[in-house]
Amino acid sequence: MQALLNNFIGETTKADINVNYVQIWEKNQLAAWYQRVSTKARLNMWSVSKGFVSCAAGIAISENLLDLKEKIVDIFPEYVPENASEYLKSVTIEHLLTMTSGLASPLFFADSREFYEEQDWIAYFFHASFEQKPGTVWLYSNFNTYMVSCAIEKRAGMNLTEYLTPRLFTPLGIGNPIWTCCPKGHVHAANGLYLNIDELSAYGKMLLNKGSYQGRKIVPENYIEKAASKIIDNSEQKNEKQVCKGYGYGYQFLMNPEEGSFRSDGKYGQYCLVYPEKEVVIAIMSFEENTDLLEKLIWENIIRHICKADKNVRV
Repeated sequence: MQALLNNFIGETTKADINVNYVQIWEKNQLAAWYQRVSTKARLNMWSVSKGFVSCAAGIAISENLLDLKEKIVDIFPEYVPENASEYLKSVTIEHLLTMTSGLASPLFFADSREFYEEQDWIAYFFHASFEQKPGTVWLYSNFNTYMVSCAIEKRAGMNLTEYLTPRLFTPLGIGNPIWTCCPKGHVHAANGLYLNIDELSAYGKMLLNKGSYQGRKIVPENYIEKAASKIIDNSEQKNEKQVCKGYGYGYQFLMNPEEGSFRSDGKYGQYCLVYPEKEVVIAIMSFEENTDLLEKLIWENIIRHICKADKNVRV
């Protein structure tokens, strides 16, 4: 396994691709690793954060704080406009988790102008345009994740970081977790969670073990099984900048081309790739804009060999 990783790092170096850390775990053992600097620094995980929100939802559901079929307007009645559309009124927690809330556009992302200017993001969501029947069209939006997080916070009576600290972060060995917040004090949710490579790997191993880590049940197994399965077809769907190829979407988790596997990934090349049949977790932290090439190199130099895939076919 270390030889595969060494080849991968060699190829990224040739291509001037910036990879900071890699860990490959096989059968709960560290099979290969790389780090560009000596310190295992915490870095922004960007959209890897979404998977943590999904786990929080699974925990909140098990604690009867939330229900998948619950409507977001019933959780935040004070924000519902008088002229709210029927589509908005029918948006459920499950629609938000699957990115099928019916939003006409993704709204704003972390680098958009509104990110720096809008003060009340919940109000911004409720006054957005909903043009699709919820549950029918997949559209990737940070606001779906943000609203799930805000719903949990409202029901739990605390910040999501505070809620998850004893339930998820501490059991995974993530001490003093850092998660950035919006102007109103709600966690960004869709991004802004800072982890180091060991913490990212622990998260991946918990997912591989269907919600358990080091013998402790953290997230309900039945929830992880559903969350990490193909619920929605997101093939050839549009994101904010381009048309992207998808292999299925669960509750904030993306499916991989390889059947039965899934991932959390984030901007600039953050990956937590989970291959249950192979008992393998691959954690990667990067700072690279050319993620298309980075993913190609990951597949050609690591995943293809682990999954014994045809070298001439990259699905």
